[in-house]
Amino acid sequence: MSKWYVGVDVSKDELVAVVMGRKPKSFANTVTGSKALSRWAKTTASGATVHVCMEATGVYGYRAAMTLASCSKTEVSVVNPAQIAAFARAQLRRSKTDALDAQVILAFAQSQQPQPWHPQSAVMRQLYALVSQWDALAETKRRLNNRSHSHKHIPDLPPAVAKAQTSVIGCLQRQIARIQKAILELCQGTPELASQVALLSTIPGVKTKTAVHLLAYGKGTFTTHSRKELTAHAGLAPRQHQSGSSIRGKSYLAKQGDKRLRTALYMSAVGGTVNNPVLAPFYRRLLTNGKTKMAALTACMRKLLLIIQAMLKHHTPFNPELKPLT
Repeated sequence: MSKWYVGVDVSKDELVAVVMGRKPKSFANTVTGSKALSRWAKTTASGATVHVCMEATGVYGYRAAMTLASCSKTEVSVVNPAQIAAFARAQLRRSKTDALDAQVILAFAQSQQPQPWHPQSAVMRQLYALVSQWDALAETKRRLNNRSHSHKHIPDLPPAVAKAQTSVIGCLQRQIARIQKAILELCQGTPELASQVALLSTIPGVKTKTAVHLLAYGKGTFTTHSRKELTAHAGLAPRQHQSGSSIRGKSYLAKQGDKRLRTALYMSAVGGTVNNPVLAPFYRRLLTNGKTKMAALTACMRKLLLIIQAMLKHHTPFNPELKPLT
């Protein structure tokens, strides 16, 4: 065999791996354990390339995927868990253990032959960490501000509560400012990132904040994915419900994508329906043709997404005169 597939079930502390013809084996979910897994798989592969397949399990599987991808003659695929679950149902699997899950993942990899996964650059990983932390702090601050508003209507609120609330909100604001400064320094210190932010900022309604959010949550898909794949990644692909002559359901958004990327596009598209020379007439034309406001706005989000893809691929600033932007 030119390639040996390995199914790996990931948990917080353990990696359960299975290779065709061998019993499942457990390894510690550490850098050392991942390297041991690679060596164990290669003894069966006998010099052939090892293709490790695992589910996308967030932070628990990321370190293992990074370590395995750095090993020689080793490929890694990180698959959507929904695909594995659907594959298991198709096989009428009734039991679920870590070893059985690893076998399901192995069978999936052998039949579907998923594409190898490649980690992002260190800069983009740092940008994602900073932006996601910014959003987490901002969301916490928003909730506390709402709580402070409700406190104003409590006549006998203890002073200690109000003091603690004010102190925490002030601390959050200072931390947000530090994160924003770190993002700015990262963008200024990385020529490629600075260029991409500058390009996106030429779009009417897209400021630096929106630009870094789009780049962070896009995770490189703007230049590596096709238009259909990028639309699906943003959760803007339509889902149709139709069968035979009796079922004619309405189409709606699948929303099986990154909600945070979709939110950044939504805020930009809302402003773009007013001041963007491409989106504004497009939005009005859709309304004239009978589309609802939400449907027209969603179409604008998709159009803006593809405009951004074209700009980043061709390193071209926004130009409303160019017809084939998408």
